[in-house]
Amino acid sequence: MKKFVMLIGCVVLGTQLGWAAGGGGSYSGDSGGSSSSGSSYSTSMDKPQNLFSKVYELIEDKKFDSAYKELKNIEAPGKQDDLYNLLGFTARKSGNLAIAAKHYEKALSINARHVGALQYQGELFITLGEYDSAQQNLAKIEKICWLFACEEEKLLKTALERAVDG
Repeated sequence: MKKFVMLIGCVVLGTQLGWAAGGGGSYSGDSGGSSSSGSSYSTSMDKPQNLFSKVYELIEDKKFDSAYKELKNIEAPGKQDDLYNLLGFTARKSGNLAIAAKHYEKALSINARHVGALQYQGELFITLGEYDSAQQNLAKIEKICWLFACEEEKLLKTALERAVDG
């Protein structure tokens, strides 16, 4: 029985670490600010340098329109959720909120546990004044990152607090 409990603990811990470390797919960088949400960037995912490196450079330079156009030309087998999350991010940062919403929905239809897409969609909800929806995304992230708080959880929580208090 003791071995069984330890095995279950290891499986749960491994699953949690896998989601927190790699499931987010969020861009890593400086805070740069966003429309009204005080948007920040999460740091939990290692950037796939070979696939999105040019896009990350454009984002670092705040060239969101160019990054979006570059993403439209990328084929990302096995990383479709990350691609749609980045499409949503760059569309949102370019002011194309309706397009951003569609990309986040697509990313989440591929991977409902994509904490990066949940965070960024939550920031979009904040921008739109939909605080209850942002809170629901935060609750989803908290469930996914239940063992160890992930960066996306902290960033969305902070953005939500700023929006509600400010």
